Amino acid sequence: MGPELVGAELIGPGLIGPGLIGPGLSGEELIGRESEQAQLNTWLSEAASGHGSVILLAGEAGVGKTTLAQRTLDGSDLQTLEGVAVQGGTSAFGPIVEALRSYLRGPGEEPLTDGPLAAHLAMLLPELGPPAPTSDRATLFEAIRQALVAITRRRPTVLFLDDLQWADDATPELLGALARSVDSEPLVLLGAFRSDELPRGHAIRRLRSELRRAGRLRQITLEPLGAEPSAALLEKTLGMVAPSLRQEVFDRTDGVPFFVRELGSALAASGRLVPSAAGLELLKGEDFPLPDGVRDAVLLRAAGLSDQARDAISTAAVAGQTFNPELVMAVAGLSEWPDELMRRGMVIEVEAGRMAFRHALVRDAFYGELPWTRRVTLHRAVAERLEAARATPVLVAEHWVRGRRPEPARTALLAAAEASGAVHAYRDAERAVRRALELWPEGYEEAGRLDVLERLAGYAELAGDLAEAVPTWREVADGRRRDGDLSRLGIAHRRLAAVLELQGRWQEALASREQAAVAFTAAGLPADAAAERLASAAHLRSAGSFRAAIALLQIAGAQAREAGRVDLQARIMGHEGNARARMGEGPAAVDLTRSGLTLALEHGLTGPAAEIYQRLADALEHTGDYAAAKETYDEAFSFCAANALQPTAQLCLACLTAVLRQTGDWERAVTLCRQVIASGDATPHASAVATGILGSILGFRGQTKRARPLLLESLTTARRIELAALELLSTWGLAIVDEVDGNLESATSQCWSIVERWKQTEDRHYAISPLRWATTFFAAAGDNTGARTCAAALAEIVTDSGQDESMSALSHALGETALLDGSAEQAAGHFSRALVLLEGVDAPFDRAESQRRSAAALAVLGRREEAVEQLIAAHRTARRLGAKPTVERIANSLSALGEQAERRLGPRAFAMTTNGSLTRREIEVVRLVATGHTSREIARELFLSPRTVESHVASILLKLDCRSRADAARRASELGLLGVS
Repeated sequence: MGPELVGAELIGPGLIGPGLIGPGLSGEELIGRESEQAQLNTWLSEAASGHGSVILLAGEAGVGKTTLAQRTLDGSDLQTLEGVAVQGGTSAFGPIVEALRSYLRGPGEEPLTDGPLAAHLAMLLPELGPPAPTSDRATLFEAIRQALVAITRRRPTVLFLDDLQWADDATPELLGALARSVDSEPLVLLGAFRSDELPRGHAIRRLRSELRRAGRLRQITLEPLGAEPSAALLEKTLGMVAPSLRQEVFDRTDGVPFFVRELGSALAASGRLVPSAAGLELLKGEDFPLPDGVRDAVLLRAAGLSDQARDAISTAAVAGQTFNPELVMAVAGLSEWPDELMRRGMVIEVEAGRMAFRHALVRDAFYGELPWTRRVTLHRAVAERLEAARATPVLVAEHWVRGRRPEPARTALLAAAEASGAVHAYRDAERAVRRALELWPEGYEEAGRLDVLERLAGYAELAGDLAEAVPTWREVADGRRRDGDLSRLGIAHRRLAAVLELQGRWQEALASREQAAVAFTAAGLPADAAAERLASAAHLRSAGSFRAAIALLQIAGAQAREAGRVDLQARIMGHEGNARARMGEGPAAVDLTRSGLTLALEHGLTGPAAEIYQRLADALEHTGDYAAAKETYDEAFSFCAANALQPTAQLCLACLTAVLRQTGDWERAVTLCRQVIASGDATPHASAVATGILGSILGFRGQTKRARPLLLESLTTARRIELAALELLSTWGLAIVDEVDGNLESATSQCWSIVERWKQTEDRHYAISPLRWATTFFAAAGDNTGARTCAAALAEIVTDSGQDESMSALSHALGETALLDGSAEQAAGHFSRALVLLEGVDAPFDRAESQRRSAAALAVLGRREEAVEQLIAAHRTARRLGAKPTVERIANSLSALGEQAERRLGPRAFAMTTNGSLTRREIEVVRLVATGHTSREIARELFLSPRTVESHVASILLKLDCRSRADAARRASELGLLGVS
């Protein structure tokens, strides 16, 4: 007799492992995944105790990601909600929606959510009720988050999303947003994806980068099994096998678990195995080549299928990874479903009326076997039935595309884009529209194509895909120009300008806005033209190009009056007055700005009034009336807050901090800066101001490690949005930091940057203090050229503005150049004049610097007592500000004059030169902090409120440049403060 062949019918149930009946269904133990399962269990246990996370499972196709997840989840106490992405047919948020629906189908489950957010969730789940008429991305994400939180509060939960390599873009973006809130929830977001199918720019790549930056990336990467685990898996599938078969299978499969199972099962099913003393082995003596890949192994197992089963599985492969068997039977012309497909483990039933291939690789094998013409025919038939059944447009579109029917494919793709856009899945909408345009015939319905192109540009813009949006808006504009549609040409240029602004391409943006204004004017739309020129003027004002801004505002004003638009007229008056104030035109400019505010308030125009209120305060600041500017900024903030105009309110606070820094109210400035930085409503403009002012104050105080990143952040933003004032102030702050750190070469470079940036603007205010300081820096370095260049710049500012503050700065600069020339007498006179001019200006730091430099000139002249008096006055101011480097310079200057600083300053003031500028009360607090007292205990000890103690602690941390109470106590000990009473 010949060898006894082992066929599929001879392999008993005990010998067929999980590979033949679907992963996650048999309860079999995992093989070779002990460490990965242990890690996953650890993270799941954390979630069960209330500390959730996002976990990613990565690996090539067939390596066992789904099996690992399902086996581990089956053994946990956590509730599991599953969703799967579909190749080529995943709707926006599809896997999330599927998982939430699985919860809704559960027995006796409570509603996902109630209250105002329920209607927003209904945009994805219509069964919840009428959807919200309007929504936004943040609200929709919050509705989903709250639904998940509600589920987890009832029972710790895992949201398992499989095959994310095929997911829509919106789902990974949502996971990134949810990652920030799961830390304190019993919720795990578990996603599996094929790492070998992620092209550049894939949403999962962006998600991983986002999680990595945030320190939240938890990923398990599954590699193929080694030889021994592969052999163990093969024996789980077939029973005992001979060493030769183990090696053959391992060599052919490279240890990919699915391939190991499939190859073993295929060899058995095809009768190619025989028993031996060592176990099953390959049949010898005949030419039985082993399958080269998974596809060949799957098809080898399918060799004995009936014609009806083959028709059914081929049609199902076209229908998708999951499919409706009724639809498949209708397309294949079958009267009943062939049960042999389930018996052979090729498909499984996932729920009533819904089947799925056991693995996507099984589907791939049958789909790849179909002739091209047969595929096309089947895709068309499936598309027709899905369309009739009102299936999701993205799924219908995919079948029309593969069925080579471009016209219905375009229609379905545009419907899919609209559906994605409605739920703020803009990347998915963008992709669908782009595919529709790729199917557009050359020269066909050009007007319709332009409309679709507009949709593509809009979705790309909303998705943040600016590189796509810019050329698309340009193409739309060219098309509208050819068609002579001037109003839509203006709209295209307006949208193009907005995108260019986001990219920081300001010259192109300004040109595009002017083209929009010209088009609107030609179309008889003067209000739209005025709005474009006003937007351009607003940017030119921020960039320090005041004359160009005023020229545009005058044209815009005439167009606003022609259109009868009072709101535009008021705003234009406010902007023009502000620009003129910045050019040094004084009270007349302030009056024009105030007239714009009055006009807006008289007509109940809240938004324009808020904007102009801020412009009025800024105009007052530029005239040097700091008291009025502070009062007006406070009024403007209150007005904005009362009218729920938070972005403008935060801008008012940010701009107020610049005045507070100049006038020496540094503590309040620091508090407000931090408030703006923490606000979610701050615009880039407000954020740049707040980070820059906070950084500069920290620099003045010698806290350079904290100051530098803030100043660099501010400078980067200011350059991107062309905010000239903060470019000057942040560069100045970096120069101060470099000088304190002893990096004089870099400080010199920063000073020259101040000069060069000022030359590119028409600024007559914010450059004054930086140029004043840079003159002193250059003079101290013996750099005559640098000092004289700064003095010349200040002279030009004085010519245009003639304000006391600028004239004082020029006198200070002339004093420095006189000292360089060896003319101490002239220098003393210039410094004296600088101080006289500052008598009506609230600029204490500038005053302290002029006093310090005046003392230097007086010392050269031998007028020692006068020099000491100037130093004492400067020390008093610098000490109050907490400007430690300046305090130390003054103390050194006193010592150089033979004065004992402690005697002339007094013991307490002298202590301020070495104790971090802490007040007596702060020293009392830090002593108690060092002994371990809590804020409440310190409050009782010192008869203060706990809130006041916390304020003192915050101030101590800031002044000592510490991040914790322990650091502050250690630093106080180093300074010898713990024994000071």
